[in-house]
Order: sequence, then C-alpha cells, then structure tokens
Amino acid sequence: MAQYLSDAVDYFKNLCVQHPDLLHSETSGQRVFEVSAYEAAFGDFRTGAQEKAYFVRFILPTLRFERSGDNARKMYQAGLMFGKYYSTREDEKTAKVEAWSDAERVADDFMARMVADSRNGHPLFFGSIDNPENLKVTGDFLDVQGDGSFAAVLYMFDFGNFRCLDPGGAGYAAWEDGGLTAYD
Repeated sequence: MAQYLSDAVDYFKNLCVQHPDLLHSETSGQRVFEVSAYEAAFGDFRTGAQEKAYFVRFILPTLRFERSGDNARKMYQAGLMFGKYYSTREDEKTAKVEAWSDAERVADDFMARMVADSRNGHPLFFGSIDNPENLKVTGDFLDVQGDGSFAAVLYMFDFGNFRCLDPGGAGYAAWEDGGLTAYD
C-alpha cells in the first residue's frame, strides 16, 4: 500500500502526542508539532508550543523513486527539528548545552521508535529502515532565537515505501479514458 505525505505527518504528530516529554495537543498553548518547508524551518521561531518547553518541526521531504523489481520504491528524505527552550538569564552556556542534550535525546527516541516500527511492519516505512544504518541519518546542532531561546537538533533521514508504477495496476483502468492517453 502506497503511503503519502499526509500519512507521514500523521505518524510524526502521533509520536509527539505519545512521547512523555512532548505530549502534543491541538489545544492552544499545548502545541509542539508543526510541519514546515526546509527553508522556513530555520526562520520564524515564534512557536505555538508550550511555553518554555520543546518544539518539533517535521520538514517536508524531498523524494525520488528507486527501482524495485518491475516496480519502484518511493524514497523520502525528510527532516525533524527538535528544539528545547533554555533561559538566557541563567548560565547561558550550561543551559544551552543541557537543552541541546535534551533535544538530542528526544530526537534519538524518535529514530529508535521509527526503526522499531519498521521492524514491526508499520506500513509507512515498508520495512525500509529495519536497521539503523538504512536511515542514513545526518544531523546538526542549531541555536535559534524567536519568542525564546531554543537549542535545536536537526536530523535529516531517508525512508522508503512501496509505490506501484506498473501500468497494469487496477487504479489505471479507473481513469475515464481507460488509463491510456490518446495521441495522434
């Protein structure tokens, strides 16, 4: 079964709801999770998140198709940015390092959960990340300012799911033109 962007967004939002440090809710002041384009993810840091807490931004993926037998596997490269508030009134350097460590721990929790879900057959991953090296994770530490000071960790990672591109599939016959484009 092919999965789409909305399925990935729902998956990561659910992890934010379930994670004990995040507990995302759509209630005003309880939001942690949002979706962002890559360019926008580094900009406006006025968060709708809990005051002096975490934020998580799912960065829209790029995608490519790779051959998988006579079909294709759709590969996403997506990002997750995890930020933790730190106070600039305290010892800023110590507070910032602690916030980076907290953000990194939550980011690692998500990566471990994704591998476990893939091993358990979650359809979003189609078994594409059954082991950690298939994630192809790269990351960076960021210091971002907005309506507060946040130490953030950005992880970029790959995952794939099956997407049938065989024109003999049942969905093609459902087109009004029978699934073939006329030409002269």
